[in-house]
Amino acid sequence: MLQRSLLYPIAAWALATACLAEEPSAPVKVADNAKTAATSNEALATFQRLSAYLQSNPLDFETTFNATSDGNELYRGAGHFLLRRPNQLRADLTLGQNTYVVVSDGTVMTIANPQQKQYSQTNAPATISAAFGFFTGEIGIDSQVLNFLGVVDAVVSGSDGVKATVSGTENIGGRQCEKFTVTGSMGDDTWIAWLEKKDTPLLCKLVYRSVDGPAQTNDFRWTASPTFTATTFVYTPPEGANKVDIGTLDLAAPE
Repeated sequence: MLQRSLLYPIAAWALATACLAEEPSAPVKVADNAKTAATSNEALATFQRLSAYLQSNPLDFETTFNATSDGNELYRGAGHFLLRRPNQLRADLTLGQNTYVVVSDGTVMTIANPQQKQYSQTNAPATISAAFGFFTGEIGIDSQVLNFLGVVDAVVSGSDGVKATVSGTENIGGRQCEKFTVTGSMGDDTWIAWLEKKDTPLLCKLVYRSVDGPAQTNDFRWTASPTFTATTFVYTPPEGANKVDIGTLDLAAPE
């Protein structure tokens, strides 16, 4: 199955996720009879710190991503995510030639297509993952960043068959980042994550590979201790924009 993926996610983290304990994503595929995999103490401690930060802090990060299959680029994009528990979200996204804005103030969720000067609104879902998942479902893509957040939960909880290993330190965009590989016992999905070598090990880079889909690479930049205003998560339509039904909104997956 060909999986289309977003950076976000996002997180990745889109989107993805996103980023909350009460909104886990799908875990790595594992065999029914899998034994608990051996995750090193170093890897477990790092993922525990990452999980704690994601669960208890507002988040502001930017990501660029590209998806490839058999060495050929499928599409690329970028996104800027602002997230605050439990369900406030702003994501400014570029997917191929298209741009979108997704905003949830906790009561109303808006999906806007600035190029078409159209937007649609609905009741805000209860969690960030659900809000961004609604958008990705409408556009027909998958957020490997959000999926990776579920993987973080799986590593921390010691889920059967999930194994995280560390393999040294690399320089990613001028940052010293530790390289971790997370797999399930069946090996269908693999996440390679470079986490910054600091007390708070935020993502520097994420690579996702599947046996039945394309590979996706995300690079990340984070804003520490972000400050949000009263209007950060409020959508104000630009002059001339039309409110339409979600089925009328022109949402196109990247080609």
